[in-house]
Amino acid sequence: MSLTEILLSVVIMIAVVCGVAVNYTTVREKNQEQLTLQSLEILHANIEQIYGNGPYTGISNETLIKAGAVPRDLVSGTSDIKTHWGGVSVGAGEGNYTLTLFSLPPSACRNVSNLATSSWNSVSVGDLKIYSRSENTQVTPSAVLAACNGASNVVVFTGP
Repeated sequence: MSLTEILLSVVIMIAVVCGVAVNYTTVREKNQEQLTLQSLEILHANIEQIYGNGPYTGISNETLIKAGAVPRDLVSGTSDIKTHWGGVSVGAGEGNYTLTLFSLPPSACRNVSNLATSSWNSVSVGDLKIYSRSENTQVTPSAVLAACNGASNVVVFTGP
């Protein structure tokens, strides 16, 4: 074997290792997104089961953790709810409650925003409302892409 063949073999092996590492990171991130989406759907269902149609007075991260409504992978301490990307805040509004997700990167924002179904009153990304049951608007890809363009996005789900 010549020196050129050995160097070519080493370069090919390095390229393969780099390709595997990049794909592993992408697959791991997608898997984490799916787990987080499932946990958020479970949290939403548990809130609906505990509070029904309200009133939501006293709803908070701590109250939901104590009630066992928060999936374990979202619990951080006795009063914090966190996703893979950042914090989560649950609070009462007038006749409703909000579930706010902080620090979402664009890809996670787009996927989480697609949770907007008829089970939520509205969904906003930052100041942009992308879904509203009362206004009969549906989530559209263009609205989600426009809303989730920041490096760190805040998504607010309003329930029930």
